[in-house]
Amino acid sequence: MIRTFEELEEAAKSKPSRHLALAMAEEADALKAVVTAAAQGVVEPILVGQERAIREIAEKQELDISSYRVVAAEGEEQCAARAVELVREGEAAVLMKGRTPTAVIMRAILHRHGGLRGPGVLSHVSIIQIDTYPKLLIMSDPGINIAPDLKTKAAIIGNTVYVAHRLGIEQPKVAVIAAVEKVNPVAMPVTVDAALLSKMSERGQIPGCIVDGPFALDSALSRKSCETKGIQTEVGGDADILLMPDIEAANVFYKTLAHLTDAKIAAMTIGAKAPVVMSSRADSDTIKYLSILGAVSIA
Repeated sequence: MIRTFEELEEAAKSKPSRHLALAMAEEADALKAVVTAAAQGVVEPILVGQERAIREIAEKQELDISSYRVVAAEGEEQCAARAVELVREGEAAVLMKGRTPTAVIMRAILHRHGGLRGPGVLSHVSIIQIDTYPKLLIMSDPGINIAPDLKTKAAIIGNTVYVAHRLGIEQPKVAVIAAVEKVNPVAMPVTVDAALLSKMSERGQIPGCIVDGPFALDSALSRKSCETKGIQTEVGGDADILLMPDIEAANVFYKTLAHLTDAKIAAMTIGAKAPVVMSSRADSDTIKYLSILGAVSIA
């Protein structure tokens, strides 16, 4: 079981180097991240975008990209499509978003004929290391599914469980997050979804994990909170996975950790034919490097 990003880095370095296609590579933090990953032997970058602009940014940042393949493409749409094509044709094993907006690269991934869409639901998955929590925490979905219904939430859990299994967590504990622990069908319908997902898990409809909820965030992460509230649970206080109620809650949680704490974070899109490094354009090069490690580890 991988419990820290240091262990995740060692796991990624132990694998054969993977080709990574960086869509619209003219972005400083993304370039720094791929250069760091390449220096560790984790990836072999393919830079997609305007070659002159890419080399100017690299020179300004004092990054040596002289040995990297550069694939010429102009503009957001073309860069996204070309990077996706490289992965689809087997020339790269991992896709990474550079300066391309999320909506643009998602359209390229979901393209009916030229994309990377798999048979299931695509979702954004974050891996988080916080000093005050004893293990890695997986959270979804801060970037793709806006207001998932019950069926989509079950599919999102499936994606997070896949990631957890790849991290060596045999039976991950999934906490379905709401504002309260009691089911309130009138005022808080997300609590009903949480209860249904918990029952679906009990009956084997969501395999490979234990699902419980609803939980307020404190009860998902704190045994003391559960004891104080009188909650009898195997999941509460020891969650491996947090399923957030909607994109707003998940995105605020993600960006609070990214910008106001020292948490280490990796961000990926799961459910396509290859893992996608899908951190925010405003994220640091450290987050983007950790995201590469995460993507390579589950590829």
